[in-house]
Amino acid sequence: MNQRLNTFNIVCLTLSGCFIIATAYLWRGALVQAAPDLTVQNIPTVTRQEIQESNKNEIKIKDQKTEENLNLNLDLNSSTQQETKTTTKEPLPTEINLDVPFTSQAPEKNWDQPWQDACEEAALLMLDAYYKDYQLSPLFARDEILKLVEWEETQGWGGSIEIEKVKEVASTQVLKFASERLRIIEDPTVDDIKQSIAAGNPVLAVADGKVLPNKFFQNGGPVYHALIIRGYTDTHFITNDPGTQFGENYTYTYDELMSAIHDWNGGDVPNGKKAVLVVI
Repeated sequence: MNQRLNTFNIVCLTLSGCFIIATAYLWRGALVQAAPDLTVQNIPTVTRQEIQESNKNEIKIKDQKTEENLNLNLDLNSSTQQETKTTTKEPLPTEINLDVPFTSQAPEKNWDQPWQDACEEAALLMLDAYYKDYQLSPLFARDEILKLVEWEETQGWGGSIEIEKVKEVASTQVLKFASERLRIIEDPTVDDIKQSIAAGNPVLAVADGKVLPNKFFQNGGPVYHALIIRGYTDTHFITNDPGTQFGENYTYTYDELMSAIHDWNGGDVPNGKKAVLVVI
C-alpha cells in the first residue's frame, strides 16, 4: 500500500513540475510578444515650448555650476584660472522627435499642378505651423500653399525653386519673425542636422527625389523635392515628407537622406550643391 502511495506521489510531483514549466514558458512567450517595438511611434514628440523650458533649466544649472566654480577658484592666480577653463560640448539626446504639424503638398489628394511641384511651399508651411503653434487642416493648407505659389509666380519663378529662393519665401512671406535667424548650411553633416533638431529647430532639406527610397512615391519619385527633418533615432532621420499623404513621421536612414540632399541647380539636381535651411 505504501509503495503504491509513493508511486502515486512521485507521479503527481512529476506532473506538477511539468505543469509549472509549461506555464512559465507560456508566460515568457506572452511577455516577449508584449514587448514594445523600437519604432518611431514609440518616440514621444517634443514641442518647441518643452525644448525651450528644458534649455532654460539647463542654463540655470550651468549658471549655478559656474558660480560654484568661480567661488572655488577665488584663491587661484589668473594663469591657473585660464588653464582650467574648458569648453565642453553637451551630449545630444539619443533620439528626439519634434512635434511638427504635417501636410501633404496635395492636401486634397489632387496631384495635378501646382500641387505636383508644391513640396517647397508645403515644407515652409509646416515650419510656420511649428513655430507659431497651430495645426494644419487640408482646406487651410490648400489655401496657404496656393498663396505662396501665387506670390512666387509674381516673382517670375518656375515650379521648382532653389534653396536661396526658398529662404526668400520664408523670410518675406512665412517666417518673417525669424528672417534674421534663417541660415542655409552647405555641405551639412549628420551632426549638424541633429544639433539643430536637438535645439528645437526642424531642418528643411532639398533633395533629389529620384534617389529617396519612399515606397509611396509614384513614377520613381520627384525630380526635385523638399521635406522637413523633424527628429532622429540612432539610425534614422524622422521626416515630414509632403510628397505623400503617408509622409508624417516617415523615416530614412542617415545615408539615404544625406546622399539625396541636392539643390535644384537649374534642373540638374544630382549635381546640385548639398544644402539645408535652418532657423538658428
